[in-house]
Amino acid sequence: MEKSLLKSATQRRKNVKNALAFAGDLESQLRMAGRVQRDFLPKQLPECSQLQWGTVFLPAEWVSGDIYDIVRLDEQNIGFYVADVVGHGMPAALLTIFLKQALIMRQTQGNTYHIFEPAEVMTNLNARLTEQKLSGNQFITCCYCLLNIETLQLTYARAGHPYPILIRPAQPPLPLEVRGSLLGIFENAEFGQQTVQLQAGDKLLIYSDGAESYIGSSEQEGKFDFNELFRETAALPIDEMMQQFEASLQNQHLKPSEIDDITAIVLQIC
Repeated sequence: MEKSLLKSATQRRKNVKNALAFAGDLESQLRMAGRVQRDFLPKQLPECSQLQWGTVFLPAEWVSGDIYDIVRLDEQNIGFYVADVVGHGMPAALLTIFLKQALIMRQTQGNTYHIFEPAEVMTNLNARLTEQKLSGNQFITCCYCLLNIETLQLTYARAGHPYPILIRPAQPPLPLEVRGSLLGIFENAEFGQQTVQLQAGDKLLIYSDGAESYIGSSEQEGKFDFNELFRETAALPIDEMMQQFEASLQNQHLKPSEIDDITAIVLQIC
């Protein structure tokens, strides 16, 4: 009897030791996966005397279901986006790597190239995603913007994503509305695009829905009501705005079920 109990206790200790070793190895792998995913984010943002950029990337876990990019397409144009895979964790993170490769902003043919309009970018990306016939009913939201740095015209399209927000001095924040369904579900989905003329002092914010509780909420009539703290933060110069924005997002008191990946890009016209 005593030998049996001793053997059972020894086995339990061995099981606990193996479980702890497995958990430590899994955490190490997830940490490495998070570093690899960050390698797919832009390491240097396009430089231009007229523009300032700010970014926030806050995974809910080691890896994120969000991804963003900011790319100089030619001397005149910069393309940038935030995309959000439904859910978070490893399955969503794996899909962001595919999304990074599938979202094509510019196509080169010989000595010429074609810069895709935002609606084209969404349509082409949706085609690539629906071809994959993703398991688990996975879908993606995205907001893509194309900025002409000479004219300061911004053309934008979205796919089920929060509207981009125009922040103009001495005016309330303005959601830039445009229609567009989720990516990866309907083969023949259509995506609209709109153009807005930016001017000195303007800021533009695109973000994933993990930040929405801090930014504001939709009223019953469909109008978006911005939180007072966000209004105050949005009025700050971009460097201060980004510091306050990220600090406020990290300090939110949320239930575990409410925690989500958060990603944002802010552009300011100088």
